[in-house]
Amino acid sequence: MKKTAKRILFTTLSLTATLLTVSCSNNNDDDNPPTNQQPATTQYFHPPTWIQGTWGVTNGTTSNKLYKFTADDFILLVTGVSEQSMTGTIKSSPNGGNVDETINSSTQYNFTVKYNITTTTQSFEFRKVSATHIQWKDNSNGTWFDLVKM
Repeated sequence: MKKTAKRILFTTLSLTATLLTVSCSNNNDDDNPPTNQQPATTQYFHPPTWIQGTWGVTNGTTSNKLYKFTADDFILLVTGVSEQSMTGTIKSSPNGGNVDETINSSTQYNFTVKYNITTTTQSFEFRKVSATHIQWKDNSNGTWFDLVKM
């Protein structure tokens, strides 16, 4: 064969091999999920419905909101200043954390927040007295305090 014919044959075979490689490439969309999916979120808190709402203390002339429970969070309230979501605190903590809950759906809700990077834990105990009255246990001295729904 002449050089030109060999060159044409080589070029043709190279193009054919390239086309076969491209058309047979593995492009399975199942291997690459869409990038617009939201990351999975962890629900740390599962307060029973009887405790959901805002709770605090009142002496007849002044009121102080202390805690707020939602369907999926526990929030510490600093009157007139800020709200501190415990879910947000766990998520912003290096290496996160977890929550161990003990729930008696009719009368008791206890939980302990454990942060993964430290040995720090926060424990809370609440018990239902009525639909508008609960008690919170100060774990530093074991004293129960009355809270009212606000």
